[in-house]
Amino acid sequence: MLPLTILGGYLGAGKTTLINRLLAHPPAAFTGKRLTILVNDFGAINIDAELIEAHDGDTISLANGCACCQLQDDALQQLQQLAKSETRPDHVLIEASGAGEPARLAYLGYGIKGLQLAGIYVAIDATTLAAKRRDKFVGGLIHRQIAQADYCLLTKTDLTEDAGASAQELLASLTQAPIARASDEVLADMLTSASRSLTDMPQMAETAPLLADTLFDTMSFSAQTPLDIEKLTALLDEVAPKLARAKGHTGTHRLQLVGERYTLLEAERRAPELVFIAEKGKLDLAALTSSLTALSE
Repeated sequence: MLPLTILGGYLGAGKTTLINRLLAHPPAAFTGKRLTILVNDFGAINIDAELIEAHDGDTISLANGCACCQLQDDALQQLQQLAKSETRPDHVLIEASGAGEPARLAYLGYGIKGLQLAGIYVAIDATTLAAKRRDKFVGGLIHRQIAQADYCLLTKTDLTEDAGASAQELLASLTQAPIARASDEVLADMLTSASRSLTDMPQMAETAPLLADTLFDTMSFSAQTPLDIEKLTALLDEVAPKLARAKGHTGTHRLQLVGERYTLLEAERRAPELVFIAEKGKLDLAALTSSLTALSE
């Protein structure tokens, strides 16, 4: 059987950071085995160039035998192909969208011969859990993500005053699933823990609607010339409180924005490509597009 692990969690919870750690340093117990990770976009995955053996379209092959693939629109067909492949991997890990529910992706595995669910892991940001769970727009989504978790991974505990103690206590009141601080040992468990049956997936999926379209507005922006960083910084300072997530390339820097915090790290020069996600109705994305266009002229 091919084990399937789902990694979920709200926007900015740290899923990509965990995946980067897995790609750079696979667990010792996984030595000699091949892992395929399906991600929503390559842009957020910071893979060391020395690890990349080949980059073919939607797949990056790594020297350690692992592969990182773009999650396709037809994820069901993608999983079917992996399960029946003569060179199939030893484990598949899917990064669920932060704006959706991990149980929906787990349901895709139901009925695929040779595929078995190893578990649904949900990353939870210790710095924002208390506020976000009560948010009238996304609080329900966060509660549902937590409810669907087999295992909860508490992230960013080092950014809290009490090392995540209050967040862990709150999380324990919301779920009976095991709670662990994100660590190398926990990442190893994601790839080596025993699989469980997929027979409960149909019922789970019926109660796991895709909420991204109803809760969030999204906008993609691209241009031919790099954006003016000084002016972009001023724009981000203005709109950051209204954004849930933003990421991509400005032409000269990589942008990562979670909540009101963002970073702009100098990177290779290329055409700008950015993605913005805001809670429904909170931000005029058409106006934001116009402002960004002005920065590239």
